[in-house]
Amino acid sequence: MKRLKKVAGCGLLLVLLSGCCTPMASRSQLQMLEETRKVAESAEADLAACKQHRAELERQLAQKKQVLAEWQNILSQCNRS
Repeated sequence: MKRLKKVAGCGLLLVLLSGCCTPMASRSQLQMLEETRKVAESAEADLAACKQHRAELERQLAQKKQVLAEWQNILSQCNRS
C-alpha cells in the first residue's frame, strides 16, 4: 500500500507540474494518472502473491527440515546399536 501511495503521489505531481499554466488537469494527464494507479495496484497485487508464495515455501521447508531431523535421529540411534 505504501508503494501504491508513492506511485500515485508521483503521478499526481507529474500531472500538476506538467499543467502549471492551467488550473485543471487535461484529459490525457488524468488518463496517465489512472494508468499509473492501475500499474501500481497490479504491482502491489503481484507483491502480495509473491509474499504468500514465499510463506508457503518457507512452511514446506520447515516441514522438510523437521522430517530430516527425525530421520537423522533414527539413523544416529541405529548407529549406536
